[in-house]
Amino acid sequence: MKSWGDDTHFLDPTIIPPEPIKAFRDLYEEVRYSTNPDDHERLLSAYKALADDPNLLSQMQPADFMYALNSCRDLLHVIVRMRRILEDVDKTPYTDIPELYHILLKAYVKMSDFTSSGNLIDKMRQRNITFNTATYHVLFDICKHERKLNNAVGLLGQMRKLGVEEFFDEMQLNGIEQDVAHYNALLNAFAQARDVDGARRVFEMMEDDGISADQYTYTAMVKVLMAHGKSQEANTLINGLAAKGLKPNAKVLTALGREPLEILNECRANGAPIAQHDFNMLIIQALKRNLFTQVPSLIQQMQGYGHRPNVYTFTAMIDADIKMGKYQEAKEVFRAMQKANIQPDVIAYSAMISGALSQASVKESMEILKAMVGDGLLPNLHTFNSLLSASVGEIGIDSFKTIRDTMQALHVRPDQRSFNALLSAYALQGDMDEMLRALDDMKHSRVAPDALTYSILISGFLQNGDLRYAMEWYYKMMDGGFIPATFVINNLMAALHGSGQGQQVLMMWREMDRLGIKKNEQSFEIGLEACEKFGLHDAIPQIEEELKIYLARPTRRQP
Repeated sequence: MKSWGDDTHFLDPTIIPPEPIKAFRDLYEEVRYSTNPDDHERLLSAYKALADDPNLLSQMQPADFMYALNSCRDLLHVIVRMRRILEDVDKTPYTDIPELYHILLKAYVKMSDFTSSGNLIDKMRQRNITFNTATYHVLFDICKHERKLNNAVGLLGQMRKLGVEEFFDEMQLNGIEQDVAHYNALLNAFAQARDVDGARRVFEMMEDDGISADQYTYTAMVKVLMAHGKSQEANTLINGLAAKGLKPNAKVLTALGREPLEILNECRANGAPIAQHDFNMLIIQALKRNLFTQVPSLIQQMQGYGHRPNVYTFTAMIDADIKMGKYQEAKEVFRAMQKANIQPDVIAYSAMISGALSQASVKESMEILKAMVGDGLLPNLHTFNSLLSASVGEIGIDSFKTIRDTMQALHVRPDQRSFNALLSAYALQGDMDEMLRALDDMKHSRVAPDALTYSILISGFLQNGDLRYAMEWYYKMMDGGFIPATFVINNLMAALHGSGQGQQVLMMWREMDRLGIKKNEQSFEIGLEACEKFGLHDAIPQIEEELKIYLARPTRRQP
């Protein structure tokens, strides 16, 4: 079988392509680095014309499909588009090339859709597609991120606890050389999943395979052991480092839960190097633990090591203070940063803007933004989203428009959070024309709506007295695979009740059961009122019975 190891193997230059395929490749070279979604839409349109022609499809090479797959990555409906391209690949002799599947795998990981990624991996295995180093890197990445999903079950759990070791063992069978980085990646996957037994197995595998553990290995092991309350085993492990010629560094000791100054003293005693980033980490730890008195000492000792507090040091302190609700302390650190003649960066300014919004005032946040621009720094998406998160009553609708215009001028591409904030602002003002223009802007920017987007649109139209459009967006929400929140259904039922549509209220009530949406007091009140008003007496016993069960449920004790 031909090897597809690098880019030169994906395109055979000795084959003269037909003119349409040549034009497609020329277009790809023209737009490949473009950040304009319209350019990539043009490329995909050109690809579709080729793929729809059986004669041209048979003359396309692997690189042509990769060009199309890569152009999908930042566009709307990315998964659906990539799947269709891989369906075209199924009609060619190139179904055994793992790189074609890696692009879709990475898209799944980016979107946190680990169930689909597991299904695709199974499909690759069923087709006897040879896994290579890049495949395993994606697998490790999946394992690392999977723990962040609250509802991760089934196949992913099996992959994390059992399958990933099987994949790892296959690397040797496939002739892929393993090194300490591969083992650390696998070990971190188990550490992230808090699977202490799996982590131990990997650690033993390293010893059996003659792979020397490094500081990253021990840090991962200590984290998973401490997460399971096995501090004695973690300390025993670290005490044995000296015999292996290693000295516990600041990261390892931090994982053990030691206090920052204690870590510093221990590193000094055992001769472990302490870098600038280690001091920054220790300062953050001191702030997180409310050990504020240790911070001046840490900074003083940092300087004693020849490390001058840098922008990252100050930014870490500012960010930690903001997250702990200590905005005034953050302001003092910010002033000290400026007094030390250290230019605050975008992250520091963004943290201060966020802190001012949540703990001071919108006016103060806008003043910080002006100072940021005055320093020659361009706000990023996080900065703008922080500003857009302010209520429209505080910041004013004109300021919202100014922020959006500024984002466009600076080529800062909005995300879902940005557009939802804009849509919500216009909906609250009852400016439906501007809300729809913002929605069009969202579509043109290739930003997919989420459940909150649909909820805002439904609420906006209901507030404006337009039940027909609200119901249209409700059905679009359902078609998009999103489940409405209870308040959305309640608002729709109330509007249907007010417009004399009793049967529709009852239908939506039953829809809540079908969709598994929890009812609250308002839900029962609307349902019973609709039955009484519109003579739907047959439904009353069922609703009353459900209400009894609802009222009898255990409730949380009020603080």
